[in-house]
Amino acid sequence: MNRKLLFEVPLNGYFKLDGYGLVKNKFNRNMGYVIDGLLGLTDATVFDESGGSRVTKTSTGGLLCSFASAYGMGIPIFPQFGTGQATPTVTDVNLALEDIILPTNYIDTVELTDRTQLLVAGVWCPDINREYYEAGIKLLVNSNFNYVCLLARATFTSALSRVAFTQYFDGYVLEFPSQFTRWFVRSLCSCVSGNDVRNTRCRIAKDIRGNLFVIRSPRAFAGSPDVMIGSDNTPPSPDDYNLKSPITSLGSQSQVVEVDTTNQEVRIVRAGSITPTSDITLGEIGLFCNLAGFSGGSSVTPKTMIARVALPSPITLYANITYSLGIVLKLT
Repeated sequence: MNRKLLFEVPLNGYFKLDGYGLVKNKFNRNMGYVIDGLLGLTDATVFDESGGSRVTKTSTGGLLCSFASAYGMGIPIFPQFGTGQATPTVTDVNLALEDIILPTNYIDTVELTDRTQLLVAGVWCPDINREYYEAGIKLLVNSNFNYVCLLARATFTSALSRVAFTQYFDGYVLEFPSQFTRWFVRSLCSCVSGNDVRNTRCRIAKDIRGNLFVIRSPRAFAGSPDVMIGSDNTPPSPDDYNLKSPITSLGSQSQVVEVDTTNQEVRIVRAGSITPTSDITLGEIGLFCNLAGFSGGSSVTPKTMIARVALPSPITLYANITYSLGIVLKLT
């Protein structure tokens, strides 16, 4: 008998609007495909603003390489306002009525004790009075042909007013709860920082052994995702770098992106199997991958924790029973 247990880690996104506050987004399926591509170090197929299939060069480990050429791009991620009010869905390919594009001139992490945020924002100024009812966050995937994909979208309950010749600081926040490590958020920040043809050093991280290294920018990811299990269910912290009491990696692992149009959510699921030869206690499960970086003047690709889920109460996995276990990055 095969028993299946999947453990979810929620990821939230908000538009952070000057004088208006936070507005929760609906993630697009493209966000799942891009994160999946970075973790697995494979190119991802996304849908552009017209609904056409395009390929991102996520196999580089970053987001600054245009698929159509060997040349790097400038900052590829940016917010955009619109005037449409159609309800957001996971299969949207564009804003309902797109309008002004905002210049991204601020990218950073905000690191709190119980969560970590990735902020993409810009100072900008309209030249005429406008009212907006929607916003999107977009990613340039091909600079040669100007292909752009929508990652998330939100509509506003009341008009967002922007007055001519007034400066605003508007942006977008990805919020990662304590189950996600800081090293993952810092690596995403590194993916959109710097210049693709001049790779360099960006943010600090800790590998699975607790050793410090510096994440490479912008090609931060190095593949080899892995799900491991452990017995300790101590609550997670963004500063975790390994399971508290590791047991083993799962066998026969696979990773898929699920687009759920019924519940309007996107899930990145990595799962594997284990058949214990004796009873073991399951208290935690973690997702790891290799990150690219530098330490002591040399290039390194250490195994690094991305997320850790602690079970509310440990459970027993019994000998000679096959279990399918996995971790789900849930984008709602």
